[in-house]
Amino acid sequence: MTVTNILFIILAAIIALALVLVQYYFTKKNKRSKHWILFSALRFITYFSVFLLLINPKFTNTSYTLEKPSLAIAVDNSSSINYLGEKENVLNLLNQLQQDEELTEAFSIETYSFGANFTNADSLSFSASQSNLHQAFSNLQQLYKNKTAPVVFISDGNQTYGQDFTYSAKQLKQPIFPVVVGDTTKYEDLKIGQLNANRYAFLNNKFPVEVFVNYSGNSAISRRFEIKQGNQTLYSETISFSSNKTSAVINATLPANSVGVKTYSVAIQPLENEKNIENNTKNFAVEVIDEKTNVLLLSSILHPDLGALKKSIEHNQQRTATIKNVEDDIDFGEYQLIVLYQPDENFARAYEQIERLGLNTLTVTGTKTNYQFLNRNQQVFTKQNTNQEEDYLASYNENYSSFQFEDIGFEDFPPLKDKFGDLSFSREVNPLLFQSIAGYDTETPLLATLENGSQRHGFLFGENAWQWRAKSFLEEESFNTYDEFFGKLIQYLASNKRRERLRLDYNSFYNSGEDIVLQAQYFDKNYEFDTRGKLNLTVKNKETDASQIFPFLLRNNQYEVDLSNLPAGDYTFTAKVEGEQLSKSGSFTIVDFEVEKQFLNANLSAFQQLSDEIYFPNQFEEIKQQLLQSPEFKPIQKSKQEVSPLIDWVYLLAIIVFCLSSEWFLRKYYGLI
Repeated sequence: MTVTNILFIILAAIIALALVLVQYYFTKKNKRSKHWILFSALRFITYFSVFLLLINPKFTNTSYTLEKPSLAIAVDNSSSINYLGEKENVLNLLNQLQQDEELTEAFSIETYSFGANFTNADSLSFSASQSNLHQAFSNLQQLYKNKTAPVVFISDGNQTYGQDFTYSAKQLKQPIFPVVVGDTTKYEDLKIGQLNANRYAFLNNKFPVEVFVNYSGNSAISRRFEIKQGNQTLYSETISFSSNKTSAVINATLPANSVGVKTYSVAIQPLENEKNIENNTKNFAVEVIDEKTNVLLLSSILHPDLGALKKSIEHNQQRTATIKNVEDDIDFGEYQLIVLYQPDENFARAYEQIERLGLNTLTVTGTKTNYQFLNRNQQVFTKQNTNQEEDYLASYNENYSSFQFEDIGFEDFPPLKDKFGDLSFSREVNPLLFQSIAGYDTETPLLATLENGSQRHGFLFGENAWQWRAKSFLEEESFNTYDEFFGKLIQYLASNKRRERLRLDYNSFYNSGEDIVLQAQYFDKNYEFDTRGKLNLTVKNKETDASQIFPFLLRNNQYEVDLSNLPAGDYTFTAKVEGEQLSKSGSFTIVDFEVEKQFLNANLSAFQQLSDEIYFPNQFEEIKQQLLQSPEFKPIQKSKQEVSPLIDWVYLLAIIVFCLSSEWFLRKYYGLI
């Protein structure tokens, strides 16, 4: 409270006293020797309290607290700690740090663990299948951004994924006490490093595999490298290493001879007395897919378009195009797409087979097309039958939505030729290109697609598309641009994928230790996503026949189930919706690969970049003394001032009310009112 406020309070007391004396002592009619002293006291308290409220003096209260710095202990909870035989040493060091009386008195100790995730360390299992040291340092930086908090970081320094942790550690604005866990002695070691292979391969093709083999040692050695599928050796060679040559890259191509998930093993022959042979072998898997698409080009005439169509279709090696005359003996069931080139009355049997087998089609019309026959044998469009011919230019439709494609210069392509006549559709089609006649853009499709249940149909109203391909070659000096566009059209038309109410998203194989999450989407009968569904997944191990049931959980507008705890093996599964006759089945393989077993030593060199002083689990006393003796880690005394204005004091109002009420009742009681 300031001096000014004190002077005002004294003045208020004098004024209050003067008013009381005037009212109760100097005024004769109110003077009562028996009662005036009591009434004067009550009135004085009332006046004085009111004046205090008007002055509203402020009172300052200062409190002092002693704030201890935090001590963050981050412990590596990955399984590599177990494999290196350091579990007990880490637990002993952690117990000493947490229980030491001097440390607990000087610091507020907070313990965290990290593996794939960074969490509070309620308990340690040393079973995490991944190590992300970068995430640990990043989280510590966020937690202690504006605090004093030395970090005792206990780890082997071996990171399996994430960004380089030495960089994120330098961003941490706290002193780091690295505790290296594991043997730092360098041993001779061979290991399979990075392995690159496609997840998918096509049947009867070969797929590439790239393997990096690393050597730690000074001797000149030679060891055999092999790639096997089961007991069959698919590739082998002898690799030499020395102190100057410590790595080798092997590039091999393997055959894909049958459909399904194929598991392979890559191995380098161990050294004599090699300490860790777990990293000499690595497994991987490739799913072989039969995506061969057979396309039939059916015609009753010869035309350059047929050759151009065949070339464009076979631009993708997974597609085969066969040109046949409509009168040939044809097994329509061998083909996924039928190209009907300029149909006429000879195509009657072909249309019967297409209808019976539910095949997809691409209809190409032209000057030799019999539109009377077409109008009778399909229900999508009708065209007036005239003998007059017309040239049709192409106009690009940027709103086409069935699949993505770019404008490759369609408006500059030569015109297609077809019979003149009005074209009308009985069903809604999706135009890729519109007809342009004499520079006038129409809304009549030139190239369009249609989905009819499980069937897909395409329509190209004009011949001489071979000139489009030639024009594209002149512009691009390559057929690729045009053939890729046409390939997208063929890929779309050849697909028989139906719209389904239950869809699953999963991979055919996973590596053990990584997240294995299957996702599902469930739609109601109007094909709107339904959040009310109850979905279950039954998983069966092919080898043991053991089954487990997992419920799907709804997350972010999709259903998910986590199977990360399943052991390596081959599995089949069935997803079902309770109360619905909906189910989907499939299979996947979990490849046996534990990345944490690949390490032989602690990563001492990485820790040496974090701090000049490196510690080991048996150096508790050194860590303790360094923490206690550093002046920057001393407790800080903080003061806190609280300013309270008198007007917030509720009791003063109660005093005023009490004094006025008491005076009134007493005056009433004594008959003075």
